[in-house]
Amino acid sequence: MKNEFPTVEELSNGFSEFKLEEAVELSNKEIKLFYEDGQKVVYQFLDKNCLRVTCEGEHVTSFACIYSAVSPRNNLYFVDFIQANGMSQSVTTVLDFNKMIATTLTATLPSREKADISQLVRAEMKLPMTSVSAQFTHASIGSEFTTKTEQHSFTAELIGKTISFRYSSNDIYEHIYLNEDFYSWHCVSGLEKGLCDTDRCYYLKLDENLYWFTWLEKVVPTIGTVIEDLAEGKMRSYGKICGYENYSTGAITNFQVGSYATELSK
Repeated sequence: MKNEFPTVEELSNGFSEFKLEEAVELSNKEIKLFYEDGQKVVYQFLDKNCLRVTCEGEHVTSFACIYSAVSPRNNLYFVDFIQANGMSQSVTTVLDFNKMIATTLTATLPSREKADISQLVRAEMKLPMTSVSAQFTHASIGSEFTTKTEQHSFTAELIGKTISFRYSSNDIYEHIYLNEDFYSWHCVSGLEKGLCDTDRCYYLKLDENLYWFTWLEKVVPTIGTVIEDLAEGKMRSYGKICGYENYSTGAITNFQVGSYATELSK
């Protein structure tokens, strides 16, 4: 067995075979997000590729970027982009127009110095095992956030399940959802065949049988985040994987993924 972890750039080749078709409905629309911490963010979808993000607070900041958007279910959008502000941040927002709420995941890839801290030193310093960080924030769409505003909540409903995900005709992975903080993955077929690990993860429930699953890898600094539709007749996942093109240095590789899911056990 070739026991080597590939770079995210190497992993991206062919991994998007089953990705969901781009959603174009957001093009030329403006979405105002009112976050629970008082921050206001405006998404202006200039066309099907370009997004302008304006953050209004004590100081107004604005930037334009390339984005991707897919719609796993009616009136629900998974919007993703990279914020190039010197911190290598990945930003993913789920826009839920059924409930008029949104949740944003901001994940930060580490500097080379932070990525080089060994697992032993991390344990001694009581640091997280992964050098990737993630934060979820909740917002209301189009109106002020109040104590009555609904939120996408963290859930334990996936814990105990083992699910197989086929990302391409060659790449198959098994996920074992262990507890509220960790899951194990095992590559059954593909570039990483035979490799496995246990990583930090997060689970949110978006709707019935619809979950937002995020994982942070520690061997190669990676953020993976997907919406898993486990409804009967669906059994799909849609999302993205993000990391450096050369392990912990270089440009950011951020690519869409999709898969067909099979539940193996509970």
